[in-house]
Amino acid sequence: MILVYWMGVKFMNLISDTVPSESFLPRNSLFGICWIGFMSLRKSFLLLGLTLLISFSGQNQPIQAADENEIANAIKKGVASLRTFPFNNKFVTGLVTYTLISSGESAESPEVSRGLEIITNKCRQNENQYQPTQHHYYEATIDIMALQAADPEFYVSEIEMIAQYIVDGQEEHGGWYYPNQPNNLGDTSITQYALLGLWAADRAGVFIPNDVFERAAAWHLSTQAQNGGYTYHPTNQPPNRSQIRGTMTLAGSGSLAVIRTILFQRPNAPTTDPNSKNPLNFLERVAPSSDINPANQVQGVPKAIRPQIDNSIKLSYQWIDQNYYQAPPNVTENHFYYYYYALERSATLNGWEKIQNQDWYADGAEILINRQSPGGNWIESTSYQSNAPSGTCFCLLFLMRATQKLIPQRAPTPEIGAGILAGGRGLPDDLTKVEFKDGQLKTEASNRGEFNQLMAGLSSIELPEIPDEKQPELTIDLSDREALIGNFKLLKQLSANQSPEVRQVAAWALGKSDQIEQADLLIELLKDPDLTVAIEARLALCWIARLPNGLGHELDPTAKYADANVQIDLKPIIIKWQTAVHKSWKQWYLEQRPYELRDDFEDPAQIKFQRKN
Repeated sequence: MILVYWMGVKFMNLISDTVPSESFLPRNSLFGICWIGFMSLRKSFLLLGLTLLISFSGQNQPIQAADENEIANAIKKGVASLRTFPFNNKFVTGLVTYTLISSGESAESPEVSRGLEIITNKCRQNENQYQPTQHHYYEATIDIMALQAADPEFYVSEIEMIAQYIVDGQEEHGGWYYPNQPNNLGDTSITQYALLGLWAADRAGVFIPNDVFERAAAWHLSTQAQNGGYTYHPTNQPPNRSQIRGTMTLAGSGSLAVIRTILFQRPNAPTTDPNSKNPLNFLERVAPSSDINPANQVQGVPKAIRPQIDNSIKLSYQWIDQNYYQAPPNVTENHFYYYYYALERSATLNGWEKIQNQDWYADGAEILINRQSPGGNWIESTSYQSNAPSGTCFCLLFLMRATQKLIPQRAPTPEIGAGILAGGRGLPDDLTKVEFKDGQLKTEASNRGEFNQLMAGLSSIELPEIPDEKQPELTIDLSDREALIGNFKLLKQLSANQSPEVRQVAAWALGKSDQIEQADLLIELLKDPDLTVAIEARLALCWIARLPNGLGHELDPTAKYADANVQIDLKPIIIKWQTAVHKSWKQWYLEQRPYELRDDFEDPAQIKFQRKN
């Protein structure tokens, strides 16, 4: 059809070029009248042809879906092209590395190893500072995503460092912008990537205060247009239709989905990549800034936020649904491939199976496969060449449905004796020296000497009779401490035993039971008159909370005075430590406990919501 149209245009142009201009023809002559009719027909033909071209080249026509083999071959060719990346562009190194790992490439492969080396070199360990090369939070996010996907345990210090860099960059309004540019109202694209980076840190087990995500959610709610769309740079005035972009609407709805996932849909413990080598399933928290009280860093999540986020995402979906065919950028624009990765992420996290009654994945796969070069890569637009091969990465992440692998799955509660990590007192300071073998935690340098001696010395104890229940005395064998795990009725009795050694064993077993519902009993043991019991209770809470360093308190308040040459009264020091630890962990429990246990007046989420209303 296009060929016929082209031949018709050529024929009409040939005729029109052989005749003088219309203004020189006598309008009342037969020839003039015929000529004017011919020119009108020519214009109509040209308009019709333009309409047909737009119709046939546009994306609002049914798209032939690519089959699984075509998609698999496209991914294979694309990954092969990425392996040839010379890693001469440090900005996109993280994106290339993350994409290769997402494709199944081993972290030990030469290409991935080279990428990880470049990323870690940006982390100045002696200064505890991350230094991006040029693109700030974009670069920080793709670097942290690569490290988390490779090995979150091994790269914990780098992940913490980059996460802190991102957290420190959050603006007062809750969004992110280019560094050191005051008086801004935020950038939807930069904010999107900052949150992606913090989500990767959260999956690695790094502690990020909930307040960071609550503020980011508030920023998105305040910058969304009434029709559900988003702009690149919000202003104090409502945006007009021409300022709203499909890329940014997907970015905004995707960011809100990330926030919702972190605050409401993750398990009690941060979820890690199922392919991770991390045996503990948790890592260290971000070191807090000096002006932040660590005891107040775990924030409660107001219940009012969830419906607001849900409604905002619903509005964005309505905009995307109404503008499905117009939303993608032009193929010559910089953000064409960026759009499809944003679509994959937002649609996956929000559960959008279809848009405009179309399978968005099938449509996108066909469009991207048709644009793949014979060499396997995707050609960047002219002005975006310096960011190559980011387009190839975006297309591969779309085709591989990379976001689907990141959605946290709530693990079922293990039965007693099944899936319980058998360890000893406390967690090792250096988590990189931990191995998980034969159901035991192995460390290069065990710090369990005293506790093992205690267990060896305790063969059995006799529990006193409970008058109310009039039970006979029970003899409990403490040499098999794993048998105590999960026996909460018995552990409650043991936690009140007169022997501090027995109470210490009870605290350990309560922690290994891995039930947040039992944290209140451990919190009471934080005030135990024996410091060893209190320390054990704190370590048990660290285990349940998946916070190896706890809430910022030192492990043993008396340790620093062990080598003192003068006599020191340690009692007030211990009392001060116990008071602070008890207060912090009680606040943590009130804010993190399951909602079915929150029907009381101490629920901070309800108190916070009531104060706002």
